[in-house]
Amino acid sequence: MLIIDGRRHVTFMKRTVVLLTLGMLLLGILATSLFSGEKEEDLPKFFVRKTKVDLGDFYEGADITYTFVVRNQGKGELHILNVRPG
Repeated sequence: MLIIDGRRHVTFMKRTVVLLTLGMLLLGILATSLFSGEKEEDLPKFFVRKTKVDLGDFYEGADITYTFVVRNQGKGELHILNVRPG
């Protein structure tokens, strides 16, 4: 971390937030798919266009927002539950 104008400059948080959020989403979809017992062609297919996002530099405590566009490219109904920020 760098000290800039008396405030801590946080650069690692941008990667942490993005990776934890995507990881939780993908883990939930994978667990649902593995334990469902449906045929593979009838399952939902989770798709995110951007898997890496550069949120730039920001100061600790700053409000950062980014919208992940998620699509279902499968035939089954896609349920996304319990999504929380990292």
